[in-house]
Amino acid sequence: MEYLYLVALLIFLFTFFMFRSPRLNNPEHVLQDVGDEVLILHTPLARLWPSQGKRINKQNAARIQHADNIITVFNHSSNAIDITLSQRHTALVFDRACLLFPNAERVSI
Repeated sequence: MEYLYLVALLIFLFTFFMFRSPRLNNPEHVLQDVGDEVLILHTPLARLWPSQGKRINKQNAARIQHADNIITVFNHSSNAIDITLSQRHTALVFDRACLLFPNAERVSI
């Protein structure tokens, strides 16, 4: 039974680290400029393993929405990518998204 508590504590600490790490939540790390596309590392696990990130063409982004600790990037076909961040990193990543997607509409809720 003690191992269960230890594993639960380790999972909690690992998750806490992933959400709070300045290196993993850095705007340049979350939104990576790759030529005509942007690699979006939308979850903490995708920030550890970038192969799980999603790519979106810069011209296909229609709207960028900022709400609490989530930034959503919508493309022209109404697909959306939610980027979950801690509160202190959200504004920085939103500003970076506005720079990378200059034609997209900006919405703050």
